[in-house]
Amino acid sequence: MASLLGLALMLAVAQTTPQETSCADLRPATEAIAAALESRYVLPTRGAEGAARLRSVVRRGDVSRVCGDGPAKAAVLTRAMRDALNDLHLRVAFGAPEPSEAPAQPDADALVDNLGVEEVSRLPGGIGYLHLSGWAPMSWVEPRLASAFALLRNSTALIIDVRGNPGGDGGTVELVERTFLPVGAPPTLQNFDRAGKPAKADASKEPAWPRFPQAMPMVVLVDRGSASGSESLAFSLREENRATIIGSRSAGAAHVVRDAVSLPGGFALYIPQYRQEGRISHIDWEGVGVRPDIEAGPNEAKMLAWEFLRQKLDHAEK
Repeated sequence: MASLLGLALMLAVAQTTPQETSCADLRPATEAIAAALESRYVLPTRGAEGAARLRSVVRRGDVSRVCGDGPAKAAVLTRAMRDALNDLHLRVAFGAPEPSEAPAQPDADALVDNLGVEEVSRLPGGIGYLHLSGWAPMSWVEPRLASAFALLRNSTALIIDVRGNPGGDGGTVELVERTFLPVGAPPTLQNFDRAGKPAKADASKEPAWPRFPQAMPMVVLVDRGSASGSESLAFSLREENRATIIGSRSAGAAHVVRDAVSLPGGFALYIPQYRQEGRISHIDWEGVGVRPDIEAGPNEAKMLAWEFLRQKLDHAEK
């Protein structure tokens, strides 16, 4: 699994203010994106089709004069690219490509969110509840995850809530996943490059904390805001017959981004170069999302998960 499965969902273009009057011709950057789609995108046929659509944007002059600050211009490029090729992992950012390794220390924003470990609690009947709102780099969040799982250790069943979690560090996702799989279990997902050949994956790190019993009932909660790594967790645990999925269909972002491409104008392009598929099903969730086993709305999903697990526990006692 890639070290970073980060997902930035840029849904709107920042409005220009009187102080943001800089305008630029983004046709060179757009042409560079089209060339990258042709040569690098994980699905060659789709990449070529997207490149052709993007070049029609250049010919029409739609990006010949774009005003605003750097992030606003990057958002315009992202939207044009995704209109040409629908893949939520396609992204343009302003500035130099992000480093592949996380900084030694988390920033203030990550600490405010407790590195994504949003809530750890015990529901009636001894059912544990873990809400993960993000996937911070493993080096940052591993101690917090160890504490969370220690608090959940004697639960009768477990709910992992990744609703609204847009993704993040793939190593952290895999570490949580392997907490609920047997020691030495094979990777649940296989990466393939644009030629269809298996791609070498990073070695899986095993959790330092004890694994949870294989017989413990589990639910993973998802919704449309669950993307990338959060979908990977839900997909993989169901693939291994380890969890039931409750909620609504997830975002549908399965492809893997590893390296960025520098673009003219000081932009960086993040483009999927690998696809994933389950080792058992040989399918993925790209474009379709992870469909829940049990549909539930946002106000009822958590209660429905608790009721579902209580019924399983009651049945096991009889």
